[in-house]
Amino acid sequence: MNSMNRHPRIRQAPWYALIGAAFGFTFPVIGTALQVLFSRQPITLANMLQAQSDFPLLWVVDTAPIVIGLLAGYAGLKQDALENINDQLRANEIELKKSQTSLEERVQERTAQLEEANRANERRNAQLETIARIARAINSIQRMEELLPKTAEAISEQFGFYSTGVFLLDQAGEYALLAAASGPGGERMLQRNPKFQVGTGGIVGFVAKNGLPRVALNIDNSGDPDLPETRSEAALPLRIGNVVFGVLNVHSAEPNAFSDEDINLLAILSDQVSVAIQNARSYEKLQEALTQAEAANAQSAKQRWSQLQSSAMPQGYYFDGIEARKIEDSKAEYASVFSVPLTLRGVRIGVLRLNSPDPSREWSEDEKDMARAAAERAAIAVENARLLLESQQRVVKEQTIGGISAKIGSQNDLESLLQTAVQELGAALSDTDIAIQIFRDKPGL
Repeated sequence: MNSMNRHPRIRQAPWYALIGAAFGFTFPVIGTALQVLFSRQPITLANMLQAQSDFPLLWVVDTAPIVIGLLAGYAGLKQDALENINDQLRANEIELKKSQTSLEERVQERTAQLEEANRANERRNAQLETIARIARAINSIQRMEELLPKTAEAISEQFGFYSTGVFLLDQAGEYALLAAASGPGGERMLQRNPKFQVGTGGIVGFVAKNGLPRVALNIDNSGDPDLPETRSEAALPLRIGNVVFGVLNVHSAEPNAFSDEDINLLAILSDQVSVAIQNARSYEKLQEALTQAEAANAQSAKQRWSQLQSSAMPQGYYFDGIEARKIEDSKAEYASVFSVPLTLRGVRIGVLRLNSPDPSREWSEDEKDMARAAAERAAIAVENARLLLESQQRVVKEQTIGGISAKIGSQNDLESLLQTAVQELGAALSDTDIAIQIFRDKPGL
């Protein structure tokens, strides 16, 4: 198309008409010359002109240049029209080729965009799957001293980070303390026990103060003795609700390693880590409270059993093969003994023994299992009996207190009231002297 503009095409119709007219002119010339020859005269201009005037038929032949010129010109016009159509077809072909080329370029560009989008989606899916694996791994850990190092190691391993650090705020909320870190550099940092002041301690202090993610790209960290290869760094808040209690700090050896999408995914990961840490803290508090409750229950049970054993409680029974007998203070010696403690809430309240005078006697596993099961059930039964006894004693005490209160309340004068109170308490507490004294001047002992 451009070449056609640079070299305009010559129109064919004038040339065709000129050539046709020239060709048609030969007809009257030849016809006149033949007529002169037929008249046996020499071919001269005068003879040819004379022949033209003598033979009118030659006038018809003289119109040949005009007719043939017109026909040739018409053919030229058709040729010009065909060439114009060909030029238009060639122009359309060029435009089609340009459109095809443009379309192919756009298809290639769109294909490249789709491939890039697919790669981005695959990368995002892989990162989400990685986050899910990390969440499953850390959510199964319930102890803080195990959770924090495992979290740092899992994040660095799964994402390929240079190092990962977990910072927790102190009780006053003034400093972010490094609680766990991955990699050799992280271990060296842990030995130094670094802390960053909230609000002014670099990227970690900023995040701890504001609760917003912070990213540093294409940095030179060669002066850092612990993490000299860091080229990109990101810090994300660890929080529950609006309360920030720590910072997740990740380092990469690649410059410009974190995009906006990466930060959004890391924010999801930091939320998962926050939940895992809070769950571990809650579990530890629950375990501590449970341990304290168990210790208190054990101490209380021990005291109650000590009080019960000091009363008229049977020492125990043994079976001599015929009947059950009370155990006396003197104990027989046996050559083979298998003992199972009677334990209730961590308190050893007694023992069940299998005795045999045969020194070669070996107790089978079935016998031992039966003894253990009997000891377990006996401990529970003894505890139930003790609880029943305490309940009965409590009922008797409440009834006694109620009777004394009723008798005291039925008296109208002070002297009768005091006498009744002393008598009733004396009757309820045997071998006890009871005295009630009213101070006349001022209270005192």
